[in-house]
Amino acid sequence: MSSNATDGGIPPPAAYANLPHDDKRRSTLLSIWCLAALSLAFLVARLLCKLCTRRRLWWDDHVMVLAWAALAASVALSTWSIALGEGQHVWDVDPAHFGRLGLLGNLTGTFSILAAVWSKTSFALTLLRLLSGHPRLRALLWLAIGSMNVAMGLNALFLWVRCAPVAKTWNPAVPGTCWAPQVYPIYGIFAAGYSAVMDFVLALLPWKIVWQLQMRRPEKLGVAVAMSLGVVAGATAIVKTSQIPTLSSADFTFVMLPLVVWGAAESAVTIMAASIPVLRVLLRDAHQLTLRHYIVSAGTGGGTDVRTADGAGAGGGEEMQSVVRREQPTKHRRDVEHGIDDDERALRSVGSQQTVRTAREATSKEGDMCSIRVALCDDGSSQEGQLRRDDAFYK
Repeated sequence: MSSNATDGGIPPPAAYANLPHDDKRRSTLLSIWCLAALSLAFLVARLLCKLCTRRRLWWDDHVMVLAWAALAASVALSTWSIALGEGQHVWDVDPAHFGRLGLLGNLTGTFSILAAVWSKTSFALTLLRLLSGHPRLRALLWLAIGSMNVAMGLNALFLWVRCAPVAKTWNPAVPGTCWAPQVYPIYGIFAAGYSAVMDFVLALLPWKIVWQLQMRRPEKLGVAVAMSLGVVAGATAIVKTSQIPTLSSADFTFVMLPLVVWGAAESAVTIMAASIPVLRVLLRDAHQLTLRHYIVSAGTGGGTDVRTADGAGAGGGEEMQSVVRREQPTKHRRDVEHGIDDDERALRSVGSQQTVRTAREATSKEGDMCSIRVALCDDGSSQEGQLRRDDAFYK
């Protein structure tokens, strides 16, 4: 995020007193560090939920960690730049810092671009597992991943190669030649705009798949909406794109601060949006597991509900039977406790064809929910084997 501005942007001393001297440093620091902290909270919650439910991390998790590390690097570099005067008007900054500010701007821009593209790539990798039975959509997704990384990678590369020698990209005083001033901003707008389009593609793609699953409509809607929060990241990317022309401003130390903030916002929002569907499934499973544990504990009561064959309680006759009756789970609690076992039992024992059909539909819905859980939360091993392990774990 450097500029080719020179000392020509500094006004003569006579005009200095009449110029604005506002300062964006404090508000910028607050914004970028809050974004980094919020995205870290979502990422840590995502990783802890996976580890606490005995799931291994997969490629999408590792790429997301890299994305946040790049975001943290860009925020740290921006903090250093602000300490040197970025956020003030160019006439309020010590000219001796211009070269260093240009270099820090290039580094900040590079890490900001990497954070954005890696966070989107992570979510795309998550979607790949959801699309295991859709080869055409998987091919489209791979094309999106490849083209997005190439476009954004070139955007980062051009920050460094648009001048010869390279040092001239951050220090205009170095002798050499550069591209025409409008070339890099134009490509930057194209790359950022393409990244925004990919946000919307990745946000809308889950609807086609989730809406075809055999699930209850509220659950289906919840999954689809949770996986489509990337539209917020897309909107953020559009706003960031509108700020790219400020790179060529003479007052670059002041007018480019919104680009710094929106660049951090794009990555942070993508990290949070990509973590929400994973957290939703994991917290849902954790809630059900806790409820089942409570039901089983309440039902056993430390052995006090054990009854003999003739119906008498093992520890207290009618009084014990009264305790047992109070501890019997309700129908809803039994359904939560047994889950798919109730459906399988119905398929084996119920004679009514209509009841069997209803049980099969319920089993299909549970199976599709398991598929969503595997796609979002598990470690990338075969779905069949992972589903068996999940079933054993939750029983």
